[in-house]
Amino acid sequence: MELNLTRLRRFLAVYRNASFTRAADELGMTHSALTKSVQLLEQQLGTEVFDRTTRSVTPTAAGDRLASRAEALLAFADQIGDEVVSGKKQLRLIAGPAVIEASLAPVLAGFYRLHPEIRVTAETIPPDLAIAHLRRREVDLLLYHSTTIRALRDKRAFRISKIIDEAYVAVLRHDHPALNSDRSLEAMLGYQWAIPGYDRLYRAAIAPEVEEKYRRAGFPHYRILSLGTCLELAAQSELITLLPESFARREAKAAGLAILPMPLGDGARYTVSAISLASEPPDPMVEALKQLFVANAGAGEYDLEGRPHDKSQHR
Repeated sequence: MELNLTRLRRFLAVYRNASFTRAADELGMTHSALTKSVQLLEQQLGTEVFDRTTRSVTPTAAGDRLASRAEALLAFADQIGDEVVSGKKQLRLIAGPAVIEASLAPVLAGFYRLHPEIRVTAETIPPDLAIAHLRRREVDLLLYHSTTIRALRDKRAFRISKIIDEAYVAVLRHDHPALNSDRSLEAMLGYQWAIPGYDRLYRAAIAPEVEEKYRRAGFPHYRILSLGTCLELAAQSELITLLPESFARREAKAAGLAILPMPLGDGARYTVSAISLASEPPDPMVEALKQLFVANAGAGEYDLEGRPHDKSQHR
């Protein structure tokens, strides 16, 4: 079935406005022409997309499903048109929120220096929706925490490579009493924590006996899906947060915060994998971006004073 993009745009206008009259005004066309266009779309689909009465226009279940897909399809068509007209390639990324916040900026800065002609879009949506976009070739690369990757079905359909593997560190105020405690798991769980994430997949990766201690301690006190917000909470209260080391080292000094090695002993690490379709040949620009992630992660190891390690001393 070949869907007419103009009819899809007109359908979405009616869907947004819940009115043929308002949609026709928005589109600058007559009511009858818009009605005819939607009818032709319904004939093509073999189902009605709106329930119409003299007083209301309500999407059917099929109309709701079409709207959720049509937005993505039209955006993809616009991207293709932009690339054809400008002659410039666009790299499309979807990433987990922590990846965008903690790791994307330094990598894209390096990518821009090497490939200023390449346009990049990056957004975050739930992993299941991101996988659907990838399967439909509406995106070039996914970047998600490896605990998410473990939940993927049919991994053979994807090219998966780990691009980040680093420790989490605790971030807290310099006057926090935890700095003078014995830092055992039991002692550290006696304090309040603000954790970015800590979802079901993260908990499933923790040893059951440790997760049970977490549960009994009411850990975490705050669960907030933002590294920056957790960092700010640590700066303004006695909450302790747990952040990827490279992000913490970049931000903690400016916020006047102390950093401790991962004190909880649950084995969790900040590991990120890149996902593309195995059926597609590797894209040189995608591979270049992945290499920058690897190089940046390798350069992001610091001592507890925020200074880069001298790796020659550890070989």
